[in-house]
Amino acid sequence: MQAALAWFNVHIRRRNNEGTPYSGCPARQLLGDDGLNFDLSEEQVLLRDLVLRFGADHYDPAKRLAYLGEAAGFASANWQILAETGLLAFALPEEAGGFGGSDVDIITVMEALGRFVAVEPILPSIILGAGALWEAGSAEQRERLLPLAISGERFVSLALFERENRFDLANFRTQAAVKGDGHVLSGSKQMVLGGGFATRLIVAAQLDGHAEPRLFLVDADAPGLGIRNYRLVDGSVASDIGFSDVPAQLMDRSAAALDAVLVKGRLAICAELVGLMDMMFQATLDYLKTRKQFGQPLGSFQALQHRMADCYARLELSRSQLYRAAGNSSGRGRDAAIAGAKIYISESAMHIGQEAVQFHGGIGTTEELLVGQAFKRVLALAALFGDADTEVDAYVRLTGS
Repeated sequence: MQAALAWFNVHIRRRNNEGTPYSGCPARQLLGDDGLNFDLSEEQVLLRDLVLRFGADHYDPAKRLAYLGEAAGFASANWQILAETGLLAFALPEEAGGFGGSDVDIITVMEALGRFVAVEPILPSIILGAGALWEAGSAEQRERLLPLAISGERFVSLALFERENRFDLANFRTQAAVKGDGHVLSGSKQMVLGGGFATRLIVAAQLDGHAEPRLFLVDADAPGLGIRNYRLVDGSVASDIGFSDVPAQLMDRSAAALDAVLVKGRLAICAELVGLMDMMFQATLDYLKTRKQFGQPLGSFQALQHRMADCYARLELSRSQLYRAAGNSSGRGRDAAIAGAKIYISESAMHIGQEAVQFHGGIGTTEELLVGQAFKRVLALAALFGDADTEVDAYVRLTGS
């Protein structure tokens, strides 16, 4: 908390010195001889503006609900627009045909997506799916499949969770066995994000003779594979998938690759949550300025001002935690900073979402208002990869505290 307060003070001093309101846009944190620099590079500004323009052109509460109503939970035409602009390459390194894939690139795009509560499957298909393909795939698998993912023609989903294991990603009951010149998988996975429209699955399983789980590439239409699709609380599509002697290709890397992907996934979740928090806060602030009670704007009542001030502080502290995590060097320190950020940001997003819904009254609970839709997205993201207890345990393990 002390570190977060220090970063918050830096933000406030910078805003006051410049005499302009803080824009709320994600920023790069560099530590050098001249101190801290919170500015995006020119390329990152263009990337952020590209996402925001896409949201302004294609999103409002009614359109978003229409996109969710599609079988895949998003509009394929919008996905192709993102592919044609090259945006789907933002999370991958240049050698993979991407823009760079740095932590700052990821938080820049994901926070912007959160601002208009985007439904496109960037997290499951690009951050996790394509990210795992790059981290764990063979040269042949990368060369064959990554261009198709970046172009929007194919979707890759990461299948990890199992009903019996909850958030334990070190031991899996899904088993892999050698069969002929390849491998087959047997078992089941639950809550596979994007599993309903994936063309390839990357599945974590235990292989005989190996203590650590291994990753396998599976065709989504392979024989012996059964899929049951359903909707999560935010309307996105997830799947429970069963495997019965399903043919699979062993990938080159396993545990280290999976850890790297999940850390980036957590960072992406943190950034999207900050964008969602900002959107809900600004929408509520506008509502309190215009909605009148007893002949006065709701925002004139001191009790509500105090609660909004608390929400603002939580939002800015969450941004500080996000920047601290993205600006951390690689290794356990970075992993711990991201785990700690997810704990605080998830809790703060839940608080701001609850306040935003309550301030709006009954309409805040409906899908008619974007605030209500955003809060459902917060509910889905806050527990993804681990609830609060799981993330605290991870933070303690990484810091040794």
